[in-house]
Amino acid sequence: MSHSTSFITDSTVQAAQWLKEGQLLAYPTESVWGIGCDPYNQAAVQRILDIKQRPQAKGMIVITDSAARLTPLLVALNDEQRKQVIDSWQVGSDDNDRQNRQAHTWLLPIPDALSTAIPTWITGEHQTVAVRVIAHPTIRKLCQQMVSTHNPFGLLVSTSCNPSGQSPASTFDAAYAYFDKQIGYLQADTLHYTLPSQIRDAVTGLVIR
Repeated sequence: MSHSTSFITDSTVQAAQWLKEGQLLAYPTESVWGIGCDPYNQAAVQRILDIKQRPQAKGMIVITDSAARLTPLLVALNDEQRKQVIDSWQVGSDDNDRQNRQAHTWLLPIPDALSTAIPTWITGEHQTVAVRVIAHPTIRKLCQQMVSTHNPFGLLVSTSCNPSGQSPASTFDAAYAYFDKQIGYLQADTLHYTLPSQIRDAVTGLVIR
């Protein structure tokens, strides 16, 4: 299959540049492909909501590269809650058991001091933000590239790469078949986790998904 390569890259620097310009980007995650944008760019977030026919009220998952970067967001948790969240984000470098691993997204309460740090078009109708430290080394590098004065946590929107009602793309070709030249693509493999990511409430411990 031949593709025009002007919107396909294997460079996290190039991909971050596209995101900062307001473009949408498809990229591999732990299990499937995701589609994302700069979470502080309301027009870009709205494009994703439109593509996915998703109501803004539901909120969006965001990812970043390290738990340390999220320290200001974790202060609202007690020590036990904080440890559970951070431990779930530890990834062994020699981990061969990826098939049985699961990515963990947590609903974190937003401290009053950060009430304006996370846009309402990301939180939706919730008083929490759904966030994950991604295990994918390439996407961690991408998040590092996203750190700026307006995005201090290096956040990237992460929602499954598919139109409403379709299955999430598991490969680059599947993602491209869905969205063609509407968006950019960061080419790499997923981490081949077979379990979908889990979403839990960091305060109550309840599994949401």
